[in-house]
Amino acid sequence: MSDSEPLHLHHPDLPCSQFVELVTDYLDGALTADELARVDEHLGICEGCAAVLAQWRLVIEITGELRHDDVETIDPSVRASLMTVFRQTRT
Repeated sequence: MSDSEPLHLHHPDLPCSQFVELVTDYLDGALTADELARVDEHLGICEGCAAVLAQWRLVIEITGELRHDDVETIDPSVRASLMTVFRQTRT
């Protein structure tokens, strides 16, 4: 295994944990054609990762509309719930 070759290319299937690591590159259009094909294939068979992607897209849409003052007024329980979800996607 080469140090310069991305880890996720060593797996015949794309594990969900690696999709989570790639989701921002996917949304930014920063994946190679091969990586993009593997992610798209995985999204076609994995409802969980498709849901994660949908959540990220919603977060991007919503945060694009938020101002700094809006963030400060988020209900503490909602903020705690959001932080829990973000932490869970990292494990």
